[in-house]
Amino acid sequence: MTSIGEDITRKLIEIADIRPGSKVLDLGCGDGNVTFLLSDYIGADGIVVGIDSNENAIDRAKKKSKELGLSNIYFYVVDLTKDVKIKHFNFDAIIVRRVLMYLPNPQKTIATAIELLVPGGLFLVQENNISSTPIGLKSLPLHRKVNNLIKKTLEKENVNFNIGFELNTILINTGLNVETAWAEAVLSTVNQQTSWAFLAHVMKERMLVHKVINNVSELELETLGERLTKERMENNTTFITDLVFCAVARKV
Repeated sequence: MTSIGEDITRKLIEIADIRPGSKVLDLGCGDGNVTFLLSDYIGADGIVVGIDSNENAIDRAKKKSKELGLSNIYFYVVDLTKDVKIKHFNFDAIIVRRVLMYLPNPQKTIATAIELLVPGGLFLVQENNISSTPIGLKSLPLHRKVNNLIKKTLEKENVNFNIGFELNTILINTGLNVETAWAEAVLSTVNQQTSWAFLAHVMKERMLVHKVINNVSELELETLGERLTKERMENNTTFITDLVFCAVARKV
């Protein structure tokens, strides 16, 4: 399956006009979903470097890169809560997707990262703001239950639910010039499912660690997606699952 929010990420990359031959840093790359996405835009002459604090995620990204035979993509383990230092520099652009919300001091991380940018380089960001969502959700108890479990887990991890509304201020305070910023509402309808069954699956161990659930069996993951779809169809309703904030800023 395509990664969550990939369509919005592609829009962000295209608005920033990332071109073949560009040198791009993927800040907080995880398994490399955005890193590999960028390879469609930078071509054989470009370079993408992905960095993340999670060593296991970097190992998975390196393995996939090797399987794909990509020679212009590099991955490194870097503690994003400290100074962002790697041997690569003079990047044309830095992109960060759904990472700032997890950082204790995102402004500091951005400030150190943009030192790796060329003058006039771009900083692209995409963050989910979940403080006020879901919006419009009526009588859908299963949807509410799963969404609440996800939010409770993220609360235990000190995630900033309001990062989207704070984003513009954070970028300005780092000295960046925000050229464009916007927000998009992600809808769920009878025909457009939420990502909550998928998220429940990938977050199940974290839910256990934070004692949000007592046993994975409580989630009934094997049928969760089907049950959510059935509930939406029976209620024939539309609601907003996420607000996605994006921005393109430039290093002065």
